[in-house]
Amino acid sequence: MSYRMSLMPRSTQGIMATVTLAMLPGTWLYGLQYGPVVWLQVIWCLLLALLVEMGALYLCRKSLARGLSDLSWLVCALILARALPLMTPLWMMAIASVVALGLVKHANGGLGANRLNPAMAGLAVVAICFYQQLMPAPDLNTPWTLGLTAQEVLLHQLQLEPRYPVDIMTGATPLSGGALDEPAPLLSWIGYLGGGLLLAAMRVIRFEIPLAMITCSVSLCILAGHSAQESLHSLSLGGYVFTAFFIATDPVTSPDNRSARILFGATIGVVTELVREFGLYADGLCFAVLVANLLVPDLNRLGLRLHRPWHQAA
Repeated sequence: MSYRMSLMPRSTQGIMATVTLAMLPGTWLYGLQYGPVVWLQVIWCLLLALLVEMGALYLCRKSLARGLSDLSWLVCALILARALPLMTPLWMMAIASVVALGLVKHANGGLGANRLNPAMAGLAVVAICFYQQLMPAPDLNTPWTLGLTAQEVLLHQLQLEPRYPVDIMTGATPLSGGALDEPAPLLSWIGYLGGGLLLAAMRVIRFEIPLAMITCSVSLCILAGHSAQESLHSLSLGGYVFTAFFIATDPVTSPDNRSARILFGATIGVVTELVREFGLYADGLCFAVLVANLLVPDLNRLGLRLHRPWHQAA
């Protein structure tokens, strides 16, 4: 037990640095799968997050060196870069960064005081307000973004050339379109799974949340009429694994006790599947996380009532 505990970084900076390193394998594989657009989106999100963080710290009259050194802006930027749809215009990335870091984080008192996950709030604003202007997700087996050069991607992000003529009239996912019998490339989600399991082993994150998410999603998918194979395969779609290990497990916006964390993960899994099956949007992960964030105080109280011994052992 003492050896396991020694693996966990104790400072905020150490935790953020560990989470950043755990995201790198999945991000690298994500870039190999979809091309230069991934790297350009990461660069833009990093630059925008840094500028917004510096501006917010200046307006709040806080130390720039101390505020930037906790690396929370870095983690938020990497999450936004992965969560935002590919080929998102630069101005939308800017809006998401301002909402995430400027409004949700600093306007609520800074790191640790926010009730909503900053990156998911930024993504939700972009998804709700500009849904019809977003590009559809590339096909898993033959992604159209892979053939684009960095210059073409940059021109599109800056909106200096006409929009690509890609069909955006359908919001169907492979889950609802009946394409789950085709094997998807086992790339980025495996990298994120490995990084997430490493964080769980180091006790940086709690494993109850992703486990409850996965269990509920697979169970509901089966109840909706999909086979067990299709239900398991649905976990590799979109950013499910990434969300389960790197977003839902945010200690600031998730419950404090073990029972509540199980209920929290179950809530995300249920809402995600409901949106995937019946909702307007192709994926409901960000909305599911935000709904669960709002329920955290109630889940904490309910968790203590259900299994108080678990709370004492957590």
